[in-house]
Amino acid sequence: MTTGVVARRGVLAGVAALVVASAARTRVASAAGRVKPLGWFATAYETDLEHRPRGFNVELAASAIDATVIDPRAVFSFNGAVGARTAAFGFEKSVVLRDHLLVEGTGGGTCQVASTLHAAALLAGLDVVDRTPHSRPSAYIRMGLDATVTFGKIDLKVRNPGEDRVVLRAAAGHGRLDVWVDPIGSKRPRVSVTSEIIERTSYERTVERDARLQGDEVHVRAHGIPGYRVLRTRDLVTDDDVRREERMDLYAPTPEILAVGPAFDLARLDGASLPRPGRDLDAPADPLGRPVFVDDAAAHRPALMQTRPEDRVVFDNA
Repeated sequence: MTTGVVARRGVLAGVAALVVASAARTRVASAAGRVKPLGWFATAYETDLEHRPRGFNVELAASAIDATVIDPRAVFSFNGAVGARTAAFGFEKSVVLRDHLLVEGTGGGTCQVASTLHAAALLAGLDVVDRTPHSRPSAYIRMGLDATVTFGKIDLKVRNPGEDRVVLRAAAGHGRLDVWVDPIGSKRPRVSVTSEIIERTSYERTVERDARLQGDEVHVRAHGIPGYRVLRTRDLVTDDDVRREERMDLYAPTPEILAVGPAFDLARLDGASLPRPGRDLDAPADPLGRPVFVDDAAAHRPALMQTRPEDRVVFDNA
């Protein structure tokens, strides 16, 4: 069960969320100086005009879980606290990951709140009862720490294993999301979380013919992302116990999808690779005759965290 503050409801939830998030940030400044959290994690999100609806959803979902009290042995449900991601509950349309593809849907951004909460809960020593990783690496959080959620289907649930209550806290604004777990008389475990890439898998390339395309241009409709097998290890040390937990997460490779005109010679793509993330694809024609790659408007460029992650990363709650 979940006790404490529950999700805001109704059409006015979106407006209220911004006020609540602002108040939460004020409480962060005062509370952080008095109480050291059991676990804390932060992620970043975009705030420009294109990503504003997603950022709004992040702030709304963060306000829904903020100040939730979890009693001893009780289980917190993310879906139970945040509710359905619909316009009626104040959520806006944004990009979501569905069937390995990025598409428009209502409530995009709530998975970032769930993922940040999952990481904070791990570092706080809470039990993770139910959690599902994304089908591919996320751009905002390390593999092994992410958590996907879909209302009515996929949930994130964490359990308070201690003898005292704990409080989930969350604040989002200005492109930063903070989630942490405050103790209420709880003993503090020493926690270390390691995410290590065990295996990489190459992605495949698919080339489509499009009668609307002409010349040397190769349109990128989807960027390829390698697949990964990631081992997450958590070490918990208390006055009474030393425990190690291991979990293996699999992220399938995302194929690269290209489109060319009817007369394009596919042999020209042999050995040709896209520029690395962060470099401009829309370059002028190559005088040596190599193909020119151009991003389609709907093609999302992957982040370095998705294509060239570090082999091993360690977090702790010290």
